[in-house]
Amino acid sequence: MKTKSEDHKGIIYASVKDMCDAYDVSPTLYLKRIERGWSVQEALEGRQPYFSRDGVDYYSQKEVCKAFGIHPNSFRLKQKNGYSIDEIVDRVSYRAEDHLGNRYRNEEVMCAEYGVKVSTYRARIRKGMSKEEALTS
Repeated sequence: MKTKSEDHKGIIYASVKDMCDAYDVSPTLYLKRIERGWSVQEALEGRQPYFSRDGVDYYSQKEVCKAFGIHPNSFRLKQKNGYSIDEIVDRVSYRAEDHLGNRYRNEEVMCAEYGVKVSTYRARIRKGMSKEEALTS
C-alpha cells in the first residue's frame, strides 16, 4: 500500500517514490537523509548547511573559510587536531579579550570600546601594565 507524502511546499504525492521522482532524488537516499536528521526540504533538494552562525548558513568548508578569513589548510589542521567548527571560528572571530572576559574581533575594536588608541594600549602592555590598567588608565 502506498503512503501519501507531502513535500516542504505542501504538495501531496501518491507516494514517497513519486515525491522523490519530482525532485530527481532516489527514495533510498531521501530516506537515509531523513534518518540522519535532515529536514524534508534538505533531503529533497540535497543541501544541508555545513555550519550555521548568527542565522547564516554556510554549505561548505570553503564558504566558512572565506566568510571568517581562515586559511583552508589551517582550518583542516585544526579539525584534525580535534577542534570543532565553532571553536575554529571563535578563535579567529574573537582575537582579543579584555579583562572582563568580553571578546572582540581584534585589539582595534577592543581599544575603541574603551576609548584608547591601540598604540597606547600596546605600549602600556609592554611596560608591564595589566589589561585592565592598559584599557582604563
